Amino acid sequence: MKHPLKVIIIGAGTGGLCLAHGLKSDRVAVEVFEREHSPTDHQPGFRLSISATGSAALRDCLPSAQFNRLAESAADPSQGVTFLDHRLNRLLAIDFPHTDRGDAEAERPISRTVLRRALLEGLEGVVRFGRKFTGFEDAADGSVTAHFADGTFVRGDVLVGADGAGSRLRSQLLPQARRIETGIVAIGGKMPLNETTRVSVPRPILRGPTPILGPRGCFLFASAIQYRDSRPSLAPVQSDPSFDEKQEYVMWGFSAHRAKFGSVDLESLDGEQLKAAALALMPDWHPLLRQLVQKADASTVSAFTVKTSVPIPPWPTRNVTLLGDALHNMTPFRGIGANTALRDAANLRRALVSVDRGEADLIPALAAYERDMIDYGFAAVRTSLSDMERFHAERGLSRALTKAAFRVADWIPPLKAVFLGGR
Repeated sequence: MKHPLKVIIIGAGTGGLCLAHGLKSDRVAVEVFEREHSPTDHQPGFRLSISATGSAALRDCLPSAQFNRLAESAADPSQGVTFLDHRLNRLLAIDFPHTDRGDAEAERPISRTVLRRALLEGLEGVVRFGRKFTGFEDAADGSVTAHFADGTFVRGDVLVGADGAGSRLRSQLLPQARRIETGIVAIGGKMPLNETTRVSVPRPILRGPTPILGPRGCFLFASAIQYRDSRPSLAPVQSDPSFDEKQEYVMWGFSAHRAKFGSVDLESLDGEQLKAAALALMPDWHPLLRQLVQKADASTVSAFTVKTSVPIPPWPTRNVTLLGDALHNMTPFRGIGANTALRDAANLRRALVSVDRGEADLIPALAAYERDMIDYGFAAVRTSLSDMERFHAERGLSRALTKAAFRVADWIPPLKAVFLGGR
């Protein structure tokens, strides 16, 4: 393998942009190709939670000043996670050890749009928008060529698929890799948070992520985006007057087995109809939880089918690889998908930099990265799927045992760490 390398990344999502920053900072030639036509196309406003794992990866890959700006642009750090039942009875509360905004390991809620803007800063000239990837082929000199729908192509030494759960690159590289439906469907939305609505939001939701176990296999997750400690100061990547970085809201997601919703095609309903569908399954929930759904802005409400990847063993390593959801897509019920993608990015960056510097050969370095990623990535997939099944158990005994386990852990501090494992 010649030195230096040229790396091609397909997809300008969280993991792909983090990797691009890390490579650029180490002077490795890199280009990112994104099918959307601008930084704001089809970017949902829902939040992510950047854990200590994700923050460590971002610190590794971003210039320190940019990481500090990103941390300041995030919402107020979460104080803890609280598990409740549908009547707002506490099951388990875990305080996070780091809640100061300046602490590098604080749990940071951040909207996907703000995070993407933060990660695009400094990558002008690196990210190419409006380039839909269609496939790759080997070149005679051992490099790889990526082709795009507009007829253009680009050649590099390494091709990285960071193009999300529906990865076109994965489908060519690993046609045996599967992503399947779990039987769970979710409806999500945002309730604007202001001085009027804030007083009706249950206190645990204002403190941090709040999973709520309902009856009959129904589940609600809620978390707030607030900027009371400071206001984000990140400069926009491009003019977008409709975008408000300082918007405060409560994000919620209601989920259940698809059969609970009857024969209705949820994906075809509008926002108000989706709110009604969720509320129809919440007749005996606490009124304040029902209000989160009732007061949601209908334009923010959507439904999606929850899917998960099926773990696969290592494959023969070549100069095309994957990161994040492109391989180990997982359900949202552990809240670790983005953090796992960031971990991938930091690890792959280290592998590629070592090759670029002549300290390692490409295929062995990529093979080591892939073995490690398969191990922890699919472990996260299994953990996330297990949480999903636990939260949506329909049998009364299973739900009772889950709640009992939470209550026991609430009284035994060492057990609480188990519930935060893998973040």
